[in-house]
Amino acid sequence: MDKEKCEITGNACKCCNSNHHEDEKKENKTLEIALYIISIVVFILGFLPVFSSYKIWIYLAVVLMAGYELLLDGIKNIFHLNFEEDTLMTIAIISAFILGEYPESAMVVLLFKLGEFLEEKAVENSNKNIKDIVEIKAKTANLIKNEKQEVVDVETLKVGDKILIKPGEMVPVDCKIIKGTSSLNMANITGESAEVFVQEGESILSGSININGSLTCIVEKDIKDSTVSQIVDLVYEATNNKGKTEKFITKFSKIYTPIVIVMAIAIATIVPFILKADFKEWILRALVFLVASCPCSIVISVPLAFFSCIGAISKKGMIIKGTKHIEALSKAKQIAFDKTGTITTGKMQIEKIVSLGNIAENELLIYANALEKNSNHPISTAIAKEVENKNIKDEKEVENYEEIAGCGIKGTIDKKIILFGNEKLLQKENIDIIQDLEKVNYLVINGKIEGYITLKEEIRKECKNIVKEFEKVEVNNIVMLTGDNEKNAEKIAKEMGISKFYASLLPQEKLEKVKTLKEDGEIIFVGDGINDSPVLAEANFGISMKDAAEIANNTADGILISNNISKIPDMIKVAKKAMNIIKFNIVFSLTIKVVVLTLGVLGYAPIWLAIIADTGVSMLTVLNSVRILK
Repeated sequence: MDKEKCEITGNACKCCNSNHHEDEKKENKTLEIALYIISIVVFILGFLPVFSSYKIWIYLAVVLMAGYELLLDGIKNIFHLNFEEDTLMTIAIISAFILGEYPESAMVVLLFKLGEFLEEKAVENSNKNIKDIVEIKAKTANLIKNEKQEVVDVETLKVGDKILIKPGEMVPVDCKIIKGTSSLNMANITGESAEVFVQEGESILSGSININGSLTCIVEKDIKDSTVSQIVDLVYEATNNKGKTEKFITKFSKIYTPIVIVMAIAIATIVPFILKADFKEWILRALVFLVASCPCSIVISVPLAFFSCIGAISKKGMIIKGTKHIEALSKAKQIAFDKTGTITTGKMQIEKIVSLGNIAENELLIYANALEKNSNHPISTAIAKEVENKNIKDEKEVENYEEIAGCGIKGTIDKKIILFGNEKLLQKENIDIIQDLEKVNYLVINGKIEGYITLKEEIRKECKNIVKEFEKVEVNNIVMLTGDNEKNAEKIAKEMGISKFYASLLPQEKLEKVKTLKEDGEIIFVGDGINDSPVLAEANFGISMKDAAEIANNTADGILISNNISKIPDMIKVAKKAMNIIKFNIVFSLTIKVVVLTLGVLGYAPIWLAIIADTGVSMLTVLNSVRILK
């Protein structure tokens, strides 16, 4: 059980990541289970009259076969003054046997081992979630060198190497497609199972699964810097970064156990001496007290609940950097969002196309696309996407192409001089501007304004109508903080359904605003930029987007690998559930223990009942903790 405690309370990833001795562990476990089954058979034989004269040897055999490992660990702990659960059980088993309570001694071992097996199974199921995350790293890659393909260790890949990713294979490192199209399953990375179509020129993330097409790619990041490695590193960090409650439980068990042993000794010696009672009777009561007081249910179930919570939230697309942050996430009453790159994608989209002359809207779009398709400006991407959405096939050739920085584009199409750009471009060309329009891109043909196109920031689809979802998890104050101007901020906030927003904020002003908001309760901040890092650090729980600046990811308490903001309410719900389960487990465990301890001291609880109470409570609290994963 110590090994499992170690995995839960801090070294889980280390254990999960280690595959050596796996076969040996399985063989040992099989032997342990076989000996346990034989022990039960022998224990039953001890009740048959034919074996009555051999009872002491039968029950001794049961104790040694089923509890040899427990006894060895317990005796070592006694000599090292290490008072853990194994120590308490060992004292109880040996003392009961010395007092001639052979069946009770054997039953302590059998019940304790049964509880241990069941707890190990529950913990194993919880650990599997972390193992699944750790195993999303590919081990090999298909390197293309001198037009030949070679399977190599993924660790040897370097930036600039050419690799082939076949259907069904995992993307080994972050890379860029130079040939081929396919669909990717990105559930390992984002938590979303929907397939994503990818094609030449796109960058893809390690850990994704290639579904149906061969992809030739150029490595963009070494394995240590790739997305999948960052996720695994965050998992390691998360499971070793304990919260206040978890640290308290660890300290509690170290102080609690020695106190219990001292009290048990007092019950066995001082009380019968004062009352002039039977020492054997009070020693048995002390043993009941010792067994019933084991803090196993708390020491295992509390860290396991935190551990399960991290796993459950990772399935929804966010890695939390430690259990200490779960408590902060569960208490949040407010959430503040950055705008650009967080609520919006950072890309532009067409808001409206207006014709002012005899040219149809689609034709305006064709002219604008012909000029913009040679540009890398965000406006170009928005226009190309609109052309694709409207399935417009007409393409025009551009001559005398000229891109005028900060103004727009000029060129000749069908022997007509076409301009597409802002007010500055029109001023340069001495063309009268329509005065009542602001921030539009005009299309001018032979000196006449034929129409204009307005653009807006592309809001993440999942962000719309999200306010109600936050209210369901009692996050009632939703705020947007942005450095953008009032007009743009108001437009985005309105579309999102956010009633409170603060615009034109400098980084320091954002920080001050979050400090002010914190006075009204715990706050989550979601951001992605370098300028957001101080605010991410100041918030009770900071969330950075997957594609955020490195400093933002380093400062944040959680990284939203899925980039799906709509999942945050679910994550808060999981954190709240985890904290409620933890509180219940503590109260339930202590209540049952107080009842059984009282009955034990008064002589109404035999030692086997104390074991059932201890093991039963442990099992219930462990199963309750694992419930978070469901």
